[in-house]
Amino acid sequence: MKNGFSVALALIGGILLFQASWVGSIGFIADIATYAATYFPAAAEAITLLLTVLLYIASLGGIAVIVGGILFAMNRIGTGKFVIGLGAGIGLFGLIIMLVEAYLAGGVAALTDVLTLISQSIAWIGVILSIVARRSVKSD
Repeated sequence: MKNGFSVALALIGGILLFQASWVGSIGFIADIATYAATYFPAAAEAITLLLTVLLYIASLGGIAVIVGGILFAMNRIGTGKFVIGLGAGIGLFGLIIMLVEAYLAGGVAALTDVLTLISQSIAWIGVILSIVARRSVKSD
């Protein structure tokens, strides 16, 4: 299997996320739906329906990451990356923002505390494995 490493990382990350009851970016998707209803009233119903479907995928968390890994195995790379992104939620960009905020708020001591928390949390380890799986998968 060409993407066996990425599939394995996604499956392990998904199991860890499922065990920790991690859910994806539900709040962010709900915020987008609220803005869509405010600024695009004509298309608000269609946008809200689409975002509701994305919300349900994101709420699956670890299961969505596992499904993304299965999609990798089926050579559906783009769809797998999308589903993993929804399921893992925070992604690499959000993780970097969280680390920068910790450093700016409390300096090196706060950054060290956050890194310790990340290293001891199965949810964060699952997120990191999911990110690595998304980054390491290769398409044809």
